[in-house]
Amino acid sequence: MFTETIGDATITVECLGVDFTQGRRQLYRYTITTADWSHTAGDIRSGVGAEPDEEEAFRTLLAFLSACAESRAYAGDSENADLFPEDVGAWAEANSDEIAILGAEPD
Repeated sequence: MFTETIGDATITVECLGVDFTQGRRQLYRYTITTADWSHTAGDIRSGVGAEPDEEEAFRTLLAFLSACAESRAYAGDSENADLFPEDVGAWAEANSDEIAILGAEPD
């Protein structure tokens, strides 16, 4: 399990194993938790045949959060604005700088 803190949220990413329904891709579950809400989903997949890499899945999640935040900030009605529930999108927009930095510079 990989865990990182961004702003007031703790993000965990966990590999669930291989998803054979979509060409042998690793499937990941993530949870974003603040004092006010928690969001869990299991919709991040690796490339075909990839080995488990929770940090890479975390960076993938950051890319989606960044796209959501940018869309909310500039377009508002773009398809990326609703990639996540409202509370997650608002949090991503408020923490977009840190999300972008972590996404660009992995540990």
